[in-house]
Amino acid sequence: MTSVLLNEDGVVESEAAHGTVTRHYRQWQKGQSTSTNPIASIFAWTRGLAHRAKLDKNDQLLKFSNLLEEVTIETVEQGFMTKDLAICVYGWDVKEGKHFMDTEKFMNKIDENFQKKYKLLH
Repeated sequence: MTSVLLNEDGVVESEAAHGTVTRHYRQWQKGQSTSTNPIASIFAWTRGLAHRAKLDKNDQLLKFSNLLEEVTIETVEQGFMTKDLAICVYGWDVKEGKHFMDTEKFMNKIDENFQKKYKLLH
């Protein structure tokens, strides 16, 4: 979940609400696999960047922000996701590698899809 707040002066605050990040970070420190969903963080950044683009009249930055959001959603729609989303789709009996990806593989998949789509547009 991403919160985007806009005040009357046009100041934007965008943040991701994550309850599991600390627990997953401690697992990662121990060398354990994690499946932290980065989507809220991605959208918090893209919403902030889109607002900056609007203020600066920077069409390239706005296109970048929109493309990253679009590709992130498309990646999940293609069946690539983190454990929390896989549980919503398949139920509690999910397996890493079959139903979901670890954090790093998911981020790499978003990047791979972004690079492909970006090249097509440029």
